[in-house]
Amino acid sequence: MAGFAHGFRRQMFHPVPPIPAAIDLTGKTVLVTGSNSGLGLECARHFLAPRASFLVMAVRSLAKGEAAAEGLRAEFPDARIEVWELDMASFRSVRAFAERCKRELMFEFKRVEEGRCRETTLQVNYLATALLAILLLPIMKPSSTKGPGSEPGRLTLISSDAALTAPLSDPGERNSILDSLDRTETFDGYAQYGVSKLLLTMFVAKLATGHFVSADDVIVNVSNPGPTKGTELISKGPLSTRLFTGVLFGVLGRSAADAARTYVHSSLVLGRESHGGYTEWVVRAWPPMMYTEEGHRLGDRLWDETMEELSFAKVEELLEELKR
Repeated sequence: MAGFAHGFRRQMFHPVPPIPAAIDLTGKTVLVTGSNSGLGLECARHFLAPRASFLVMAVRSLAKGEAAAEGLRAEFPDARIEVWELDMASFRSVRAFAERCKRELMFEFKRVEEGRCRETTLQVNYLATALLAILLLPIMKPSSTKGPGSEPGRLTLISSDAALTAPLSDPGERNSILDSLDRTETFDGYAQYGVSKLLLTMFVAKLATGHFVSADDVIVNVSNPGPTKGTELISKGPLSTRLFTGVLFGVLGRSAADAARTYVHSSLVLGRESHGGYTEWVVRAWPPMMYTEEGHRLGDRLWDETMEELSFAKVEELLEELKR
């Protein structure tokens, strides 16, 4: 109930602050995944408003992406806007996208190998997102040619209120956390969504607090947009759940434009204090279980399992190189 009460006060009584007018992204490149509709599209629009010079719209459907891009090009004629294919359900697509970033944004990192796929929610929301984040970190690190004091890159990943109460259980020392979330017989779609967002939050915290990436190189955080009207989340699951969620989000939900501004705020307004943090306008507390002894233990195990799962991409070597 405390979580619901906080969410109700936040959604109903806390105004959505604007992005400061002084922010100028002239000459900057912005990459937004899932940007052909909903929150991703509004997020792209928010980045273009302060004059971002180059926007990469990373989308699964090129046709839908191009349709959305045409509207943005008309609205922001001075910006260069390109649509690139990225299917987070496929490691192969993630690899191809990262290689394109290296090739067309003129940065270098090692070529990765193909890995195996997991249950779709676990794959898209956690494993592929973690892989893409690690592959992009060397690209986002300031170049040595820019000299000391260069502005760090910014990487904001998306979490959810669902992460705060997600039912992540210890599968036992001899069992894998990832394997325990990849079983048909125990699968629950909404629970899996929350757990996937919790895993991502734990990953970002470890990435930052474990000294794998410095805030001087790339500021990495997770942003929570809160309940939002009109997203695909409401259209999934059993009818009773969809009806309840639809009514709840209809009353409490933010517009896509307001919710997307939380992403942009985390990327542009919050600074080094947000590194590894769970943010929503300010740096909030992590999900409660992350402060427990069990949470610390599961976080360490999850990190080790993730490094092993993504070892085909030599992710540990990339993180070591990032420190140099």
